[in-house]
Amino acid sequence: MADEVRPDAHLIARVGSNDPQEIAIYDRLFVGRDCTGIEERHRLLVDDVNVSRNHLEIRVRRDHGASVVDTSTNGTRLNGVRIERAVPVPLASGDHLTVGSMDLEFRTDWSRPQGAPAGTQTIRYVTDADLVTVVGDIVGFSTISHTVPSRVVMESLDAVLVELRALLTRYKGTLSNYVGDAFFAVWETDSVPDAPRHALDFVVAAAARVDAVASTLALHAVDGGPIRMGWGVARGESSMSSMTGALLGVVGDAANRAFRLSALAARHGYGDVLVDDALYADVGAHYPFEDAQQVTVKGLRDPVLVHALRLPIAGEVVDP
Repeated sequence: MADEVRPDAHLIARVGSNDPQEIAIYDRLFVGRDCTGIEERHRLLVDDVNVSRNHLEIRVRRDHGASVVDTSTNGTRLNGVRIERAVPVPLASGDHLTVGSMDLEFRTDWSRPQGAPAGTQTIRYVTDADLVTVVGDIVGFSTISHTVPSRVVMESLDAVLVELRALLTRYKGTLSNYVGDAFFAVWETDSVPDAPRHALDFVVAAAARVDAVASTLALHAVDGGPIRMGWGVARGESSMSSMTGALLGVVGDAANRAFRLSALAARHGYGDVLVDDALYADVGAHYPFEDAQQVTVKGLRDPVLVHALRLPIAGEVVDP
């Protein structure tokens, strides 16, 4: 028909030796197992357990070009190279995307006009905020990871992180990032009422959950027992942005203190949860703490006053 809208591009989908399938792209196309809420014309459903429910999005604009955004759990490869998650990456005609066992060849008969702005460029908005920062990491992880197969390490970390992320949602926190064994989360005091107590309630619940899960993992501590996590909690002004390579980039003294305290917690005779003085001023009257200690922290010029939280013992309630 003369008034039929021309597709902006096409995908050629191939799985093994099966016949290829051609899919038209009109403005954008979502690829995944479910793509809930997306109309049929703008989605490609893939029956593969290795593909996320919402795996990726392809965006096409004739005046800006084409890009792909990975939103998956297991990742997407562009011409064989894994791309960053949640970051628009340019697409050119002939490029190949790998999604699970499926190869998707991107095809178009046009190119981005010379001098047109790159559609993948985004202005990253930086905000300053008062944050409560929580960092947890596994005691002795470097030594453990050298003696255990990488797959065992990864599967065990994934099991722990799934539990922590579920608790984080419950206690109104935001995941900043996880790197290796480090779990990094924040609470914005301006937008989360009673953020300091939500953060500490999360730590209490998370410590109990890790203890419960640790005995089921193939990953063990250096002494052969269940793994343990040390927790650092701090409050202060920080800058936030959706930095490349992070879910949420956070920079500031409070984040530094939380990381440093987590590296001391559950080690050298310190308690499993160490809280800085700024946060203690908010929550000290509501939780059981040991006597304050002056601690010399690597990277900080002056000693830091820290407070060790007394975690519940067996049989005590861990959900305030």
